[in-house]
Amino acid sequence: MKSFFLKNGYIKIPFKIMNSQHISCNLILNNKKSFFLIDTGASNSCIDKNKSIYFNLIKNDSEIEVAGAGLEKLKVTPTKKSSFIFENNKSIKLSLMLLDMDSINNSLKEQNSEIIDGILGADFMKKTNAIIDYKSKNIYLKF
Repeated sequence: MKSFFLKNGYIKIPFKIMNSQHISCNLILNNKKSFFLIDTGASNSCIDKNKSIYFNLIKNDSEIEVAGAGLEKLKVTPTKKSSFIFENNKSIKLSLMLLDMDSINNSLKEQNSEIIDGILGADFMKKTNAIIDYKSKNIYLKF
């Protein structure tokens, strides 16, 4: 399967399975190393609001409420488009949602998992035509 994807213009991003059983990967966001949890059930990709300066994110003016997995509403601030950079200087631009990830990271810590910078959601998966291969622990992207 790997050779099929690579021959057909996909790039390969390795992922790992965290102690929490989430999958995660390292990426380059705005020329900075980042660590993302992959959540295909999340509609939008998010970044920890405490890391907005580190990743040089430019906030849009308004905060909005979105629905989370639970009943509570989450307050997020959309950002202007940021660049994810991949091998061979391929890149995509994507607007991220700034979100307080303290409770997420505290939960991951309790499970002896690593702290994340953000969450890759369905918007990223659709834009990159992502295919997750659990057997090889790779995500294949084509854009």
